[in-house]
Amino acid sequence: MVDPVPDSMTAATRGRGVVEFSARAGFLPVPLRHVPASAFRGIAVYLRRDDDSPEESDGGVFTLYRAADVEFTPQDRRRLMNTANRCVYIRIADHVRFREQTETTLLETVGDATKALSEKSAIVYETSLTLIDELLAEADLNAHAQRLDNVARAVTTLAISDNGAFAQLFTTSRHDFYTATHMVNVGTWMVPLAYTLGWRDPGDLARICQAGLLHDIGKIFIEAEILNKTERLGPDEWKRIREHPVRGYDHLRGFDSVHPLIQEVCRQHHERLDGGGYPDGLRGDEIHRVSRICAVVDSFDAMTALRPFKQKAMTVSEAILVLKSEAPAKYDPDVVQAWIRLLANVSDRDGRGGATAAGVVDHTPGAERRRNQRFACDVTATLHVLVRGADERWCEEPGLPVTVRDLSRYGMGLLSPAAIELGTTIRVYLEGGGQKAKRVHGRVVRCRPASDSWHEVGVELFTLKGPNGTV
Repeated sequence: MVDPVPDSMTAATRGRGVVEFSARAGFLPVPLRHVPASAFRGIAVYLRRDDDSPEESDGGVFTLYRAADVEFTPQDRRRLMNTANRCVYIRIADHVRFREQTETTLLETVGDATKALSEKSAIVYETSLTLIDELLAEADLNAHAQRLDNVARAVTTLAISDNGAFAQLFTTSRHDFYTATHMVNVGTWMVPLAYTLGWRDPGDLARICQAGLLHDIGKIFIEAEILNKTERLGPDEWKRIREHPVRGYDHLRGFDSVHPLIQEVCRQHHERLDGGGYPDGLRGDEIHRVSRICAVVDSFDAMTALRPFKQKAMTVSEAILVLKSEAPAKYDPDVVQAWIRLLANVSDRDGRGGATAAGVVDHTPGAERRRNQRFACDVTATLHVLVRGADERWCEEPGLPVTVRDLSRYGMGLLSPAAIELGTTIRVYLEGGGQKAKRVHGRVVRCRPASDSWHEVGVELFTLKGPNGTV
């Protein structure tokens, strides 16, 4: 029996710790934007009420929306996404089935002509991220071989079936440089890059995708305090970091389901054409062509990524300049030029320019090629969970001190001392809080631990509407 929610538990408290609260109640949140309706086949779907009213429901504040024997349709998904219900809930006991159905229906999702490319890309990306997160926690590649194949084939099908797929995968991707995020970025970007360079066989491209998804698997053997250290690494710590290609290679060789190419890319992705890379100091043609592709994409994502404690990340244009300046000494110039041509097809929401197809970088104002140019910052702020009152007005719950680490026109990344539920509507007062401070509204789209005591929270910003218009 689920314990009732205590009367003293405010909506803000539920918002901060709702992931833990949901799990204690036996439920898991599922962001609707990231999954197809078919993933819920045979699974009961629940909603969470914003009140603790005593009306009968399953799980206290969780109420049944669709029983397991009632189809959850695409119309249900769209209807809920058009309301405040951006997340639904499933029982923890149904999680394995839900995950399997999400992955096995990926090709069906990619081939669905009724779905927008942006929606397909988001589903493929988030499913890939879930898989890699789990592999980093339990890296039994034989047990997950079919899952890897499903994801890689979906990425490949998406990339070669639509010319706009790379742009969508690029703008969908996250740039926080958590190991899982980085591995998914590299894996999903390597496929369109390899296609541009002449690879056409879907099986080869799927294998290239898996090589990118697993290239940093060796980091599971590196201490977390070294991977997450915010200060400059010492010589011994750098030595440990530089062990990850060999540790990953040795790990992958222990699984008969892993193709030798994937093992080779894992070992070689830090090699450089001039012999200055590691672990083996290979030169020129000693480095596999796919490893050269991985080297360019891996370096690009590392240069442009933001981490919770990273003060500055390169812009796309700055990273391109580095790659061009270090080719052909370190990077394959054909790969670099093909990567630049791909980036030339990526436009942000305002249609601003960036790297041209000829490889010339446009430095005019607003020339950034990311979907949204992000600005690193370190701003004290106060976060309030918002709940609707009986009069349909938004009401603030008690504030939570947070630190804003990056900001763009459409999003925000912040550090919070507590978890906040996906889909929660929030108001953030910048510059230390207070009613006179600049305020923004948004919806939590990501929450994951950043350290023992902090959570990294991703926020999608929007204009909040009340009963009388904008609030």
